[in-house]
Amino acid sequence: MKYHITHITDYVYQSPSSLCHNTMVQTPCDLPFQQVESFEQTIEPSPQYIQSTKDFFDNEKVYFSIEKTHSKLTVTSKSVVTLSKPNWMDVVPSETQPWEKVQQWLQTTEAMNDIRQFYLPSKHVEFPTGIQEYARQSFSEGRPIMEAMLDLNHRIHSDFTFTPGFTDISTPVSKVFETKKGVCQDYAHFTIACLRSIGLAAKYVSGYLETLPPPGKPKMVGADASHAWVALYIPGLDWVEFDATNDLLVSDMHVRVAFGRDFADVTPLKGIIYSAGNQMMKVSVDVRRPEELDQLKQSV
Repeated sequence: MKYHITHITDYVYQSPSSLCHNTMVQTPCDLPFQQVESFEQTIEPSPQYIQSTKDFFDNEKVYFSIEKTHSKLTVTSKSVVTLSKPNWMDVVPSETQPWEKVQQWLQTTEAMNDIRQFYLPSKHVEFPTGIQEYARQSFSEGRPIMEAMLDLNHRIHSDFTFTPGFTDISTPVSKVFETKKGVCQDYAHFTIACLRSIGLAAKYVSGYLETLPPPGKPKMVGADASHAWVALYIPGLDWVEFDATNDLLVSDMHVRVAFGRDFADVTPLKGIIYSAGNQMMKVSVDVRRPEELDQLKQSV
């Protein structure tokens, strides 16, 4: 499956800014089941300094500074990505190893530190009271790990209500657990907290997912959004991805941008500005298949 993604971020300043420093993580990554065919990024106004590096988690991170007065900052990222079905789609969940064996293996010297770091608490992932008990309802004694994870995925999807605007990035997992409301990043943080609380390794995945319109309705430009889901480490399969927001075992519709311990490691765009006033941010994401782009061009 091929996708064309356009991600636009606008910052409008109440008072002009004389200087800003920013970092962004918006470059899709190459994986065995994801190939980036093209990527381009434009920044307006043009930065005086820009540098691309790899971060600790091997994500592409761009730093830039604008050292002249400006009232608006616009970052546009465009990419073309081809996805194929990952290896875990051919696995029978009930035939995977018991989850306790994975937990025990993670505590041995065979498990690399770059895996084990993902079973520790992090900035946005703490272990509130009762979360281990919630996780153990799915991860019962001797249950195959992938089967248990799919059950946890389904329970979170059923128990929680997707509620835009109810939370923000500062909302703790404990509040999300208490209210059972939030958006995709809350679902991801809560899922990760469940898994880490019982000694399993889980990553936060940042990326995009195409949002299909209702039957018979046209798709609106910019209707899609950045998305978040999780990856669970299973020996022999590597990192296997699950999306509790949509109750899915991730296949070939999710475009991966970055991996981290939580949202703080993969924030799409953040920075410091020198300005006397407030600022307003607007984000627009559009994810389209090639045939949709052709239809859109013909209708214009």
